[in-house]
Amino acid sequence: MTVFRCRGCRRAVTPAVIERPLPDPDTDDGWYRPVAGAADAKGHTDRPIVRMAPGTFAVDPDPSGPPYVLDDSSGLLVESGPSRTVVLNPGDGIGLEEHPDPAMRRGYCCGMDGEWGPNLVCACGAVIATVYSDCYQIQELRLQPGAVERCD
Repeated sequence: MTVFRCRGCRRAVTPAVIERPLPDPDTDDGWYRPVAGAADAKGHTDRPIVRMAPGTFAVDPDPSGPPYVLDDSSGLLVESGPSRTVVLNPGDGIGLEEHPDPAMRRGYCCGMDGEWGPNLVCACGAVIATVYSDCYQIQELRLQPGAVERCD
């Protein structure tokens, strides 16, 4: 079992969680999918797709989040944020608070989208995580690798 702690104040920011492989975005294998709720007239559901099951985490080797840079081969904007973010179920954060800057808490109709970067802070004020909780996206919590320490 692993607990992640804030590097600044050493406070636990997750319960004890178990590592597992990061689900492949190109397949459905390994994804945690709660029973889907009925969609309303606008297509919203109270149970969207969640990447990680409660009590589990994975480490994403690829860059995540902003800044976004132009990929010369595809002509698309791609994420170039930190590699090795810790991916958790959104409910597995402990004591995390919304970023004090309202601009960082942006989202659309159902939650925060994380498109501008980390939007959650530890109780000590350290910028620590990004929650993706809006209805149009996969739901997940990503801990910033430089802001947390892993305690096995």
